[in-house]
Amino acid sequence: MSLLRPNGLARTSVRFRPASFAGSFVALLFAAMLVTMCGVFMETGLRAHSAPERYADTPVLVSGADKVSKRLGHGEGTYTESAPLPERSRIDAGLAGRIAAVPGVRTVIPDLTFPAQTDRVVLDAHGWSSAPLAGTREGTAPGAGQAVLTTAAAGATKVGDTLRVATPGGEVALRVTGVVPGHGAHLYVADAEAQRLAGHPGTVTAIGVLPAAGADTGKVADDVRTALAGTGAKVSTGDARGAVEFAQFGETKEMLTSIGGTLGGIVLAVAIFVVAGATALSVGQRRRDIALLRAVGATPWQIRRMIATETGLVSLVAGALGVLPGTLLAHWWFGAMDDRGLIAPGVEVSVGPIPMLVAVGAGTLTALGAGLLAARRSAKIRPTEALGDAATERAFVGWFRLVLGLGALGGGIAVTRIALNATGEDAVAAAGGVVMLFMVAIGLLGPSLAHVLVTLLGWVGSLFGTTGQLAFDNARANSRRLASAITPIALSVAFAATLSFMFAAEDHYASVQSKDAVTADRVLAGPGFTAQTAAEVAGTPGVASVTSVLNTSVVVVRSGGLEKQSAQGIGGTTKDLASTLDLDVREGSTDALRPGAPQPAGGAVALDRMIASALHGRVGGQVSMWLGDGTEIRPTVVALYDRGLGTAAVTLPRAAVAGHVQTAMDTRLLVKFAAGADTRATDAALSTLTGRHAGASVADRAAYATQMDKDRETNKWLNYVMLVILAGFATIAAINTMAVTTAARTRELGLMRMIGSTTAQVRAVIRREAIMVGVIGLGLGLSVALATLVPVNKGSYGTTVPYVPLPLCLAISAAALLLAPLTVAPVARRLLRLTPIDAVGAKE
Repeated sequence: MSLLRPNGLARTSVRFRPASFAGSFVALLFAAMLVTMCGVFMETGLRAHSAPERYADTPVLVSGADKVSKRLGHGEGTYTESAPLPERSRIDAGLAGRIAAVPGVRTVIPDLTFPAQTDRVVLDAHGWSSAPLAGTREGTAPGAGQAVLTTAAAGATKVGDTLRVATPGGEVALRVTGVVPGHGAHLYVADAEAQRLAGHPGTVTAIGVLPAAGADTGKVADDVRTALAGTGAKVSTGDARGAVEFAQFGETKEMLTSIGGTLGGIVLAVAIFVVAGATALSVGQRRRDIALLRAVGATPWQIRRMIATETGLVSLVAGALGVLPGTLLAHWWFGAMDDRGLIAPGVEVSVGPIPMLVAVGAGTLTALGAGLLAARRSAKIRPTEALGDAATERAFVGWFRLVLGLGALGGGIAVTRIALNATGEDAVAAAGGVVMLFMVAIGLLGPSLAHVLVTLLGWVGSLFGTTGQLAFDNARANSRRLASAITPIALSVAFAATLSFMFAAEDHYASVQSKDAVTADRVLAGPGFTAQTAAEVAGTPGVASVTSVLNTSVVVVRSGGLEKQSAQGIGGTTKDLASTLDLDVREGSTDALRPGAPQPAGGAVALDRMIASALHGRVGGQVSMWLGDGTEIRPTVVALYDRGLGTAAVTLPRAAVAGHVQTAMDTRLLVKFAAGADTRATDAALSTLTGRHAGASVADRAAYATQMDKDRETNKWLNYVMLVILAGFATIAAINTMAVTTAARTRELGLMRMIGSTTAQVRAVIRREAIMVGVIGLGLGLSVALATLVPVNKGSYGTTVPYVPLPLCLAISAAALLLAPLTVAPVARRLLRLTPIDAVGAKE
């Protein structure tokens, strides 16, 4: 602990020479800010809760399971993995009787929730007996064909009006018999009618439990859990009821945890690079000071203690100042996601001390380690040799750093080869280690790489005359300083290129596959279409066939864990699926997915080839998966296709999916016209049909493709925010490093002017050095990016040729090449305002 004990020399150094620590301070500040932001997201995801609205007056709530679990591994290596269910699961309505028999229970109220879609809006519909759950205790119960609306749902609708409502059980006309107060916009029908319209007879969404007067809510909840043991039902109290009410809650929790964990891990790794580089640079620039202390008798221990105290003081102050902006940034991003509908109602940002302590602690430990390693040679050298050693700069790294760097380089090459020989998810997973290993290698071997690359590029210097040759000689002699500027540029280019090209490829292939997959003449899209609507569309004059698509998700075992995958249920009247939805089948046939087609044991499924590879699925074999409500199935694979990114990774018959989704309503109807059909008349008829559904539309293939591209904007926005954060952090680090290294050349530039160089010549030398830094950093960064993208593209899209948009590549290249000159120019201009004598005598 004495190593970290403050001493006067360290405090004096920080106080009177703050410029020496400016670079590491800026790096630590931004590192603490971003690590705090990611930590806040992680904490918010783990502690997320949502206060109930409709169930606010219901102390105990019984609902279906909200996650699926699976024991994986073998022998002593077994472990349990869980994943949230993509759909809201239901429970047996008969459990109400068992709950009513529990001591302390006064009233049991089953609740059935289903969508009721008018021509204006989509409402949550329920049976009238569940109205008290939402605080509604007045009004007359609706009879058959009647409905009661809450005040928020009524709008311009008056008592006596008739509503045509589309529900999972079909379309029905309901006469409004009352408007009552209550939480939110809801529609109530008779209980018997609710069971029919919900489409899941015999089940309910939840069961509300009202304890008897004086009964303890917690004890009642525990007794209900005991009574329902083995049924799979979940008992909730407090804010946990909000998670049952808002189906989006699980997705929000998973998204926030994923962003905090995944992005946080990458940010922390980048922060270690940045902080370690900035701290090592700060210590390296004071080699002359350290050498002088050794010359006057300072011991190695005293030098290490001074460095530890300096870095500790700077890192603690920078970390403390960085946590507040990090918290504010987390609030801004959270608010922006909430505005785009990505956050479940009632979820708020959770801010605790743990993310801040992690941010400050990680920065401090990294800075301490980097500072002590950077001062290792200066502290060990004999006092009589200290000043002489400080006057020269070693071009190559020490043997220990060389071994580690070569190990990282060899590891990166080996992992790249493994990723190239892998398939599917294994290739993508292996690619994650490629970028980190190569960046570690660049960080460790930076001075040696800079020296070698500058030497190889030496002939370029002769093309620019004397100033070019001088820039080349100077860069080669100061390769360690050059490497400190090259590394952050390579880091920013690597991350910017990898992430932007990866996101661009995902968007490109999804768009192309979506456009190629839809071969229908018209696409009806909306919040949901009933089976009755699909039948009416099929019977419309001019329509040859219709394919209904019910979108959902499934859970599969992938990469040692449980993962959600997109899925679609296919129905309708189409005999040849490719006439409306061409999945680009490569093996097998989708005939078994058609309505009424013979089914193999366990059912039929078609898989995208990439997901099939991850699941080890083959045509004729069975795969295991869980449907949206947690029902496990083992269907037989009947086909493998290539357009899963633009459609869905898993395709099932609609009949196999409809009973296991929250809302059994189709999101798309793909229409094929009959030969010689009057398209105008058919379009008019289809528009009339869709006019009965709120938000529904009719579009041709081109218009539908455009709409799909717009629908992906939210996901693109989320991806590019992460890109800006990571690439921006690395870019700030590059600017910071180059500004600090240029500012430290005051004496060098003054000496150049004293021996006869003009100001213009000095500026030309600095400019050419900066361009050299940009070229080398760009080359290294793009090399790392391409080494990462090749296996990613192979695993995700089945091709080893990365998708690289030329405008995006040119933009990144231009930014990297201009970054160094634009950064050093203002610093050099300020330094050149000093007279040569003042510059030579200035403190570094």
